[in-house]
Amino acid sequence: MTKPSSPIDYEGAWDNYAQNWTSTDPDYQHVGDEWIGKKAGAAFSLSEYEQLIETHLIAPYIESGDRVLEIGIGGGKTAALLLNYCQELVCADISAQMLKATQQRLGTERTSYVKLNGLTLEGVEPASIDVCFCYDTMVHIEPRDIYNYLVQIPPLLRGRRLCLFHHSNILSPLGWEKFLNDYPHNLLGKRDGTAFSIMTNEIMEKFLTTLGYEILEQNTELVPRDCIWICRAPEPLFSP
Repeated sequence: MTKPSSPIDYEGAWDNYAQNWTSTDPDYQHVGDEWIGKKAGAAFSLSEYEQLIETHLIAPYIESGDRVLEIGIGGGKTAALLLNYCQELVCADISAQMLKATQQRLGTERTSYVKLNGLTLEGVEPASIDVCFCYDTMVHIEPRDIYNYLVQIPPLLRGRRLCLFHHSNILSPLGWEKFLNDYPHNLLGKRDGTAFSIMTNEIMEKFLTTLGYEILEQNTELVPRDCIWICRAPEPLFSP
């Protein structure tokens, strides 16, 4: 019998990253602030990247009464921006260290925290979320794991059922450059949990349409290496 391969250790990789990031990025105050969108062709500084996210992805879609679920909060950079617009924010992450860093940054006022196991979204109450926001997270998640999350999101949503998803696209020029740079370090079916995934726009469109998401917008210009989708999740087949 073939021995099953070890799963990708997303949790351990991001816990380790959160614990050691200051040794490589000592100039930033919070973990995750070092992701400024430069290599993605989106921005050249933290302030420019935050402005891009807030102006184009948060302000047009988040309403003051919304309860927002952010999947993969990292160190809370995007979460801090979301809190300026929504009523309540649910921060979900597989990494306990990232959740700890975000809680130290944001506190608990209008904010709650859910530790994920990588397989389910258990801990988020069904029909309790107006907007699901997942930015700078799916770029690291393998396609099957992305699909698994997409399956589980609809029962959690209510009202507008709005979703924002952001993933890598290795068929873009910058995406292909990233693929060529990364692939020698992720061979024989093994990869580090922080590595970029082998994802394309076409795969994501197939996922969304198959699962019944209504695609409102597909954007490949804002972050040229990647792709951003604004969509509406389907109503669940069975009420929770």
